[in-house]
Amino acid sequence: MTELRLEDGGGKDERIASELRALYAAPAEESYWTELETRIMHRVTELDLGWWAWLDRWARPALVAAAALLIAASVAMFRAHQAETSSAYADILTPGPAPQETAVRPTLEGDRDATLRYVLGRQ
Repeated sequence: MTELRLEDGGGKDERIASELRALYAAPAEESYWTELETRIMHRVTELDLGWWAWLDRWARPALVAAAALLIAASVAMFRAHQAETSSAYADILTPGPAPQETAVRPTLEGDRDATLRYVLGRQ
């Protein structure tokens, strides 16, 4: 049986090797590669990507909405901080009513409480 190789085998089967090289060689014409690229890109654009296509349509509006929400949240937080700071300054700078001494002392009543008063020495 004859061994087929694409390298030189010492002159054996040179004609077959040269014909195979010509058959499998890349086309030299630029038009072939341009047409191949056109066919591939046409096929890629025809593919249905399913829900990815739906996401692609909503990507830009979603980014705009996210930016608007981020700005609105930042403004709300800034206003809340300003109001809190203003309220704190107002509490410090305005005099309030005079503090009243209304301390409530618990009274000890009942059997347990009488025992506790006795132990503590308060009668």
